[in-house]
Amino acid sequence: MLKIMDLSVEPPLHPTAQKLVNTVIEMLKTTSYNNIKSENVLLKSGISRGPMYHHFANFEDLIETAQIQIYKGFASEVIQELVNAVNSIDDPVKAREQFGKVLVAKSNLKIDNNLRLRVGIIHNAATVATLREKLSKTQESITLEWIKAYELCVDKGWADPKIDARAVAILMQSTFIGRVIDNLSKEQMKPDLWLQALLRLFDSFFFATTLAHQTMA
Repeated sequence: MLKIMDLSVEPPLHPTAQKLVNTVIEMLKTTSYNNIKSENVLLKSGISRGPMYHHFANFEDLIETAQIQIYKGFASEVIQELVNAVNSIDDPVKAREQFGKVLVAKSNLKIDNNLRLRVGIIHNAATVATLREKLSKTQESITLEWIKAYELCVDKGWADPKIDARAVAILMQSTFIGRVIDNLSKEQMKPDLWLQALLRLFDSFFFATTLAHQTMA
């Protein structure tokens, strides 16, 4: 069974480093980046200052690493669920149904906060060179994951080989960012209608053959 490889440039973190990152990610649920202090991270994680500076160049490096994991996490989860459905089921209609259930479940978990954090990270990268360098590599790895997912569907005869895979990858990512933009409006789309449109977008690209089944039904 084909699975999308981990295309990130950085290797998996040491358990101690990952614990520090996880602590920062947890704190970001209720605290802004600027208000997170090293002493609070160390206290919550139970890790001393020495190991922190062994694994990270400085405290900013730790904060940036946490931001990168947040940025990539949601996208990679969605892509992997898509690949799992495509790999495990030969019928595109049933594969789409399985993936659709996962997408609905993630939507019910209110993904808006995660998406807002991602937009905030993009904003931060505009003025922080070290974060921008890390983010550029991560962004390309996410794009490559989307590309490989689309090419997998092309190989199975479910997607149109004439459509540029990279264009699809960028379009899918911009769709999720668009949800954050809509939240800035006074008149916002209804979550169920957004999900309906999102599923149709997946139908149009990754499960294109399902549209024919729906037309004949």
